[in-house]
Amino acid sequence: MKHGWRELFYFSKAGRRAVMLLAGMCIGVAATSVLFLWKDEAGPVGTGNRDAVDYDDFMAGIQHDTIIRKNVAQSVAHDTEKRPELFVFDPNTADSVALIRLGLRPWQVRNLCKYRIRGGRFRRPEDFAKLYGLSSEEYERLRPYISIAEEYKSEMRTRRHELSADTAVRFIRQEKFSEGVTVDLNEADTITLKKVPGIGSYYARRITDYRNRLGGFVSVEQLSELEGISAETLQWFTVEPSVFRPLYINRMSVEELRRHPYLSFYQSRVLVEHRRKYGPMKKLQALSLYGEFTPADLERLQPYVSFEE
Repeated sequence: MKHGWRELFYFSKAGRRAVMLLAGMCIGVAATSVLFLWKDEAGPVGTGNRDAVDYDDFMAGIQHDTIIRKNVAQSVAHDTEKRPELFVFDPNTADSVALIRLGLRPWQVRNLCKYRIRGGRFRRPEDFAKLYGLSSEEYERLRPYISIAEEYKSEMRTRRHELSADTAVRFIRQEKFSEGVTVDLNEADTITLKKVPGIGSYYARRITDYRNRLGGFVSVEQLSELEGISAETLQWFTVEPSVFRPLYINRMSVEELRRHPYLSFYQSRVLVEHRRKYGPMKKLQALSLYGEFTPADLERLQPYVSFEE
Protein backbone atom coordinates (compact mmCIF):
# COMPACT_ATOMS: atom_id res chain seq x y z
CA MET A 1 0.00 0.00 0.00
CA LYS A 2 2.86 2.39 0.88
CA HIS A 3 4.49 1.71 -2.43
CA GLY A 4 1.18 2.39 -4.20
CA TRP A 5 0.94 5.99 -2.91
CA ARG A 6 4.60 6.61 -3.74
CA GLU A 7 4.09 5.38 -7.27
CA LEU A 8 1.05 7.62 -7.61
CA PHE A 9 3.12 10.81 -6.99
CA TYR A 10 6.26 9.61 -8.72
CA PHE A 11 7.31 11.52 -11.86
CA SER A 12 10.00 10.69 -14.31
CA LYS A 13 12.72 13.19 -15.09
CA ALA A 14 10.83 14.48 -18.19
CA GLY A 15 7.63 14.74 -16.16
CA ARG A 16 9.30 16.83 -13.49
CA ARG A 17 10.58 19.24 -16.14
CA ALA A 18 7.10 19.62 -17.59
CA VAL A 19 5.62 20.31 -14.15
CA MET A 20 8.26 22.95 -13.42
CA LEU A 21 7.66 24.61 -16.81
CA LEU A 22 3.93 24.69 -16.25
CA ALA A 23 4.38 26.18 -12.78
CA GLY A 24 6.67 28.86 -14.16
CA MET A 25 4.15 29.84 -16.82
CA CYS A 26 1.38 30.17 -14.21
CA ILE A 27 3.57 32.42 -12.06
CA GLY A 28 4.43 34.59 -15.11
CA VAL A 29 0.77 35.06 -16.08
CA ALA A 30 -0.15 36.02 -12.51
CA ALA A 31 2.70 38.55 -12.30
CA THR A 32 1.74 40.13 -15.64
CA SER A 33 -1.89 40.55 -14.55
CA VAL A 34 -0.83 42.27 -11.30
CA LEU A 35 1.48 44.59 -13.24
CA PHE A 36 -1.25 45.68 -15.70
CA LEU A 37 -3.71 46.34 -12.90
CA TRP A 38 -1.17 48.52 -11.14
CA LYS A 39 -0.44 50.48 -14.33
CA ASP A 40 -4.14 51.14 -14.98
CA GLU A 41 -4.51 52.66 -11.54
CA ALA A 42 -1.25 54.60 -11.75
CA GLY A 43 -2.02 56.32 -15.13
CA PRO A 44 -0.53 56.12 -18.66
CA VAL A 45 2.34 53.68 -18.94
CA GLY A 46 5.75 55.25 -18.93
CA THR A 47 4.57 58.84 -18.26
CA GLY A 48 5.49 61.06 -15.40
CA ASN A 49 3.77 64.24 -14.26
CA ARG A 50 5.14 66.22 -17.18
CA ASP A 51 3.90 63.67 -19.71
CA ALA A 52 0.43 63.73 -18.15
CA VAL A 53 0.33 67.53 -18.44
CA ASP A 54 1.44 67.38 -22.08
CA TYR A 55 -1.26 64.80 -22.80
CA ASP A 56 -3.98 66.98 -21.27
CA ASP A 57 -2.75 70.03 -23.23
CA PHE A 58 -2.79 68.01 -26.44
CA MET A 59 -6.40 66.84 -25.94
CA ALA A 60 -7.54 70.35 -24.98
CA GLY A 61 -5.95 71.72 -28.17
CA ILE A 62 -7.80 69.19 -30.34
CA GLN A 63 -11.12 70.07 -28.73
CA HIS A 64 -10.43 73.79 -29.19
CA ASP A 65 -9.59 73.35 -32.89
CA THR A 66 -12.74 71.29 -33.40
CA ILE A 67 -14.90 74.00 -31.85
CA ILE A 68 -13.25 76.69 -34.00
CA ARG A 69 -13.77 74.69 -37.23
CA LYS A 70 -17.42 74.05 -36.34
CA ASN A 71 -18.06 77.72 -35.63
CA VAL A 72 -16.38 78.76 -38.89
CA ALA A 73 -18.45 76.28 -40.90
CA GLN A 74 -21.68 77.48 -39.29
CA SER A 75 -20.70 81.08 -39.90
CA VAL A 76 -19.97 80.42 -43.58
CA ALA A 77 -23.25 78.56 -44.04
CA HIS A 78 -25.12 81.32 -42.24
CA ASP A 79 -23.51 84.03 -44.36
CA THR A 80 -24.18 82.10 -47.57
CA GLU A 81 -27.84 81.66 -46.68
CA LYS A 82 -28.40 85.21 -45.48
CA ARG A 83 -26.58 87.01 -48.27
CA PRO A 84 -28.18 86.10 -51.64
CA GLU A 85 -27.20 88.05 -54.72
CA LEU A 86 -29.59 90.22 -56.70
CA PHE A 87 -29.37 90.57 -60.47
CA VAL A 88 -31.68 90.60 -63.50
CA PHE A 89 -32.86 87.12 -64.56
CA ASP A 90 -35.45 85.38 -66.73
CA PRO A 91 -37.12 82.46 -64.87
CA ASN A 92 -37.64 80.77 -68.26
CA THR A 93 -33.91 80.47 -68.97
CA ALA A 94 -31.97 80.96 -65.70
CA ASP A 95 -29.90 77.89 -64.79
CA SER A 96 -29.79 76.27 -61.38
CA VAL A 97 -26.54 78.00 -60.36
CA ALA A 98 -28.02 81.44 -61.00
CA LEU A 99 -31.19 80.54 -59.13
CA ILE A 100 -29.19 79.38 -56.10
CA ARG A 101 -27.19 82.62 -56.17
CA LEU A 102 -30.49 84.53 -56.11
CA GLY A 103 -31.31 82.84 -52.80
CA LEU A 104 -33.66 80.06 -53.92
CA ARG A 105 -33.34 76.81 -52.00
CA PRO A 106 -32.35 73.64 -53.89
CA TRP A 107 -35.83 72.12 -53.61
CA GLN A 108 -37.37 75.34 -54.99
CA VAL A 109 -34.96 75.19 -57.93
CA ARG A 110 -36.01 71.58 -58.57
CA ASN A 111 -39.68 72.60 -58.62
CA LEU A 112 -38.95 75.35 -61.15
CA CYS A 113 -36.94 73.02 -63.40
CA LYS A 114 -39.69 70.38 -63.32
CA TYR A 115 -42.24 73.03 -64.27
CA ARG A 116 -40.16 74.08 -67.29
CA ILE A 117 -39.49 70.46 -68.36
CA ARG A 118 -43.25 69.84 -68.46
CA GLY A 119 -43.70 72.78 -70.82
CA GLY A 120 -44.51 75.45 -68.26
CA ARG A 121 -43.59 79.04 -69.08
CA PHE A 122 -43.45 82.31 -67.16
CA ARG A 123 -45.07 84.91 -69.42
CA ARG A 124 -45.40 87.67 -66.81
CA PRO A 125 -43.43 88.47 -63.66
CA GLU A 126 -46.60 87.67 -61.69
CA ASP A 127 -46.44 84.07 -62.94
CA PHE A 128 -43.23 83.55 -60.95
CA ALA A 129 -45.19 84.13 -57.72
CA LYS A 130 -47.08 80.88 -58.44
CA LEU A 131 -43.91 78.78 -58.12
CA TYR A 132 -44.63 76.04 -55.58
CA GLY A 133 -42.87 76.74 -52.30
CA LEU A 134 -42.00 80.37 -53.06
CA SER A 135 -43.10 82.69 -50.27
CA SER A 136 -44.60 86.13 -50.92
CA GLU A 137 -41.56 87.73 -49.23
CA GLU A 138 -39.17 85.94 -51.58
CA TYR A 139 -41.24 86.95 -54.60
CA GLU A 140 -41.35 90.61 -53.58
CA ARG A 141 -37.57 90.59 -53.12
CA LEU A 142 -36.97 89.16 -56.60
CA ARG A 143 -39.82 90.84 -58.52
CA PRO A 144 -37.88 94.00 -59.54
CA TYR A 145 -35.20 91.80 -61.14
CA ILE A 146 -37.51 89.54 -63.20
CA SER A 147 -37.20 90.16 -66.93
CA ILE A 148 -39.32 88.05 -69.31
CA ALA A 149 -37.95 87.64 -72.85
CA GLU A 150 -40.15 88.99 -75.65
CA GLU A 151 -40.58 85.55 -77.21
CA TYR A 152 -42.45 84.28 -74.15
CA LYS A 153 -44.65 87.39 -74.03
CA SER A 154 -45.57 86.92 -77.70
CA GLU A 155 -46.54 83.31 -77.00
CA MET A 156 -49.01 84.61 -74.42
CA ARG A 157 -50.58 87.02 -76.92
CA THR A 158 -50.88 84.24 -79.51
CA ARG A 159 -52.47 81.92 -76.97
CA ARG A 160 -54.98 84.60 -75.97
CA HIS A 161 -55.98 85.02 -79.60
CA GLU A 162 -56.44 81.25 -80.01
CA LEU A 163 -58.55 81.07 -76.87
CA SER A 164 -60.75 83.92 -78.06
CA ALA A 165 -61.31 82.24 -81.42
CA ASP A 166 -62.02 78.89 -79.75
CA THR A 167 -64.49 80.52 -77.37
CA ALA A 168 -66.30 82.11 -80.28
CA VAL A 169 -66.58 78.77 -82.10
CA ARG A 170 -67.90 77.04 -78.99
CA PHE A 171 -70.40 79.83 -78.48
CA ILE A 172 -71.75 79.28 -81.97
CA ARG A 173 -71.96 75.52 -81.43
CA GLN A 174 -73.84 75.98 -78.17
CA GLU A 175 -76.78 77.75 -79.80
CA LYS A 176 -79.96 76.44 -78.13
CA PHE A 177 -83.43 75.61 -79.41
CA SER A 178 -86.19 78.12 -78.85
CA GLU A 179 -89.14 77.27 -76.65
CA GLY A 180 -91.66 74.90 -78.21
CA VAL A 181 -89.13 72.77 -80.12
CA THR A 182 -89.10 69.06 -79.22
CA VAL A 183 -86.57 66.36 -79.99
CA ASP A 184 -87.16 62.62 -80.52
CA LEU A 185 -85.00 60.75 -78.00
CA ASN A 186 -84.46 57.79 -80.32
CA GLU A 187 -83.45 59.91 -83.32
CA ALA A 188 -81.33 62.75 -81.88
CA ASP A 189 -77.55 62.62 -82.08
CA THR A 190 -75.19 64.41 -79.69
CA ILE A 191 -75.08 67.61 -81.79
CA THR A 192 -78.87 67.88 -81.71
CA LEU A 193 -79.03 67.03 -78.01
CA LYS A 194 -76.57 69.80 -77.14
CA LYS A 195 -78.99 72.35 -78.58
CA VAL A 196 -81.53 71.44 -75.91
CA PRO A 197 -81.41 73.89 -72.97
CA GLY A 198 -79.79 72.22 -69.98
CA ILE A 199 -77.94 69.63 -72.10
CA GLY A 200 -74.22 69.98 -72.80
CA SER A 201 -71.59 67.66 -74.24
CA TYR A 202 -71.43 65.52 -71.09
CA TYR A 203 -75.16 64.78 -70.85
CA ALA A 204 -75.52 64.43 -74.62
CA ARG A 205 -72.99 61.57 -74.51
CA ARG A 206 -74.66 60.01 -71.47
CA ILE A 207 -78.08 60.04 -73.17
CA THR A 208 -76.84 58.36 -76.35
CA ASP A 209 -74.82 55.80 -74.34
CA TYR A 210 -77.86 54.95 -72.21
CA ARG A 211 -80.02 54.63 -75.32
CA ASN A 212 -77.58 52.12 -76.79
CA ARG A 213 -77.46 50.08 -73.60
CA LEU A 214 -81.26 49.98 -73.34
CA GLY A 215 -81.78 49.16 -76.98
CA GLY A 216 -83.95 52.25 -77.43
CA PHE A 217 -86.17 54.51 -75.31
CA VAL A 218 -89.83 53.61 -74.84
CA SER A 219 -90.76 56.65 -72.73
CA VAL A 220 -89.43 60.15 -72.00
CA GLU A 221 -89.52 59.41 -68.26
CA GLN A 222 -86.57 57.02 -68.73
CA LEU A 223 -84.33 60.09 -68.91
CA SER A 224 -84.98 60.59 -65.18
CA GLU A 225 -82.99 57.39 -64.59
CA LEU A 226 -79.88 59.38 -65.49
CA GLU A 227 -78.55 61.30 -62.50
CA GLY A 228 -78.41 65.03 -63.08
CA ILE A 229 -81.23 65.28 -65.66
CA SER A 230 -83.83 67.66 -64.22
CA ALA A 231 -87.58 67.24 -64.61
CA GLU A 232 -87.72 70.55 -66.53
CA THR A 233 -85.50 69.07 -69.24
CA LEU A 234 -88.04 66.35 -70.11
CA GLN A 235 -90.39 68.85 -71.76
CA TRP A 236 -87.97 69.19 -74.69
CA PHE A 237 -88.28 65.52 -75.68
CA THR A 238 -90.73 63.13 -77.28
CA VAL A 239 -90.40 59.41 -77.93
CA GLU A 240 -91.58 57.24 -80.74
CA PRO A 241 -91.24 53.89 -78.91
CA SER A 242 -88.68 51.84 -80.75
CA VAL A 243 -86.59 48.91 -79.55
CA PHE A 244 -83.76 48.29 -81.99
CA ARG A 245 -82.00 45.64 -79.88
CA PRO A 246 -84.40 43.23 -78.09
CA LEU A 247 -83.49 40.99 -75.15
CA TYR A 248 -83.58 37.43 -76.50
CA ILE A 249 -84.03 35.82 -73.09
CA ASN A 250 -84.27 32.27 -74.49
CA ARG A 251 -80.82 32.29 -76.06
CA MET A 252 -78.66 35.02 -74.49
CA SER A 253 -75.96 34.16 -71.92
CA VAL A 254 -75.61 35.60 -68.44
CA GLU A 255 -72.91 37.99 -69.61
CA GLU A 256 -75.03 39.24 -72.50
CA LEU A 257 -78.15 39.68 -70.37
CA ARG A 258 -76.40 41.57 -67.57
CA ARG A 259 -75.27 44.30 -69.97
CA HIS A 260 -78.84 45.60 -70.05
CA PRO A 261 -79.44 48.37 -67.48
CA TYR A 262 -82.55 46.61 -66.18
CA LEU A 263 -80.87 43.27 -65.38
CA SER A 264 -78.34 42.61 -62.65
CA PHE A 265 -75.90 39.72 -62.60
CA TYR A 266 -78.02 37.75 -60.13
CA GLN A 267 -81.22 38.32 -62.10
CA SER A 268 -79.49 37.22 -65.30
CA ARG A 269 -78.23 34.06 -63.59
CA VAL A 270 -81.72 33.21 -62.26
CA LEU A 271 -83.20 33.70 -65.73
CA VAL A 272 -80.65 31.41 -67.40
CA GLU A 273 -81.03 28.78 -64.64
CA HIS A 274 -84.83 28.82 -65.03
CA ARG A 275 -84.42 28.34 -68.76
CA ARG A 276 -82.05 25.41 -68.19
CA LYS A 277 -84.47 23.64 -65.83
CA TYR A 278 -87.82 24.32 -67.50
CA GLY A 279 -86.95 25.05 -71.11
CA PRO A 280 -87.67 28.16 -73.21
CA MET A 281 -89.80 30.82 -71.56
CA LYS A 282 -93.16 31.85 -73.00
CA LYS A 283 -94.19 34.45 -70.41
CA LEU A 284 -92.15 36.87 -68.36
CA GLN A 285 -94.44 36.34 -65.36
CA ALA A 286 -92.69 33.02 -64.70
CA LEU A 287 -89.86 35.04 -63.16
CA SER A 288 -92.19 36.48 -60.52
CA LEU A 289 -91.68 33.23 -58.57
CA TYR A 290 -88.14 34.34 -57.77
CA GLY A 291 -87.26 36.87 -55.09
CA GLU A 292 -84.74 38.57 -57.37
CA PHE A 293 -87.57 40.04 -59.49
CA THR A 294 -90.17 42.54 -58.31
CA PRO A 295 -93.35 43.43 -60.24
CA ALA A 296 -91.74 46.79 -61.13
CA ASP A 297 -88.68 44.99 -62.54
CA LEU A 298 -90.83 42.84 -64.80
CA GLU A 299 -92.93 45.80 -65.92
CA ARG A 300 -90.01 47.84 -67.18
CA LEU A 301 -88.38 44.78 -68.78
CA GLN A 302 -91.51 43.83 -70.73
CA PRO A 303 -91.04 46.18 -73.75
CA TYR A 304 -87.52 44.85 -74.37
CA VAL A 305 -88.10 41.10 -74.05
CA SER A 306 -88.31 38.77 -77.02
CA PHE A 307 -89.21 35.08 -76.58
CA GLU A 308 -87.76 34.15 -79.93
CA GLU A 309 -85.57 31.04 -79.69
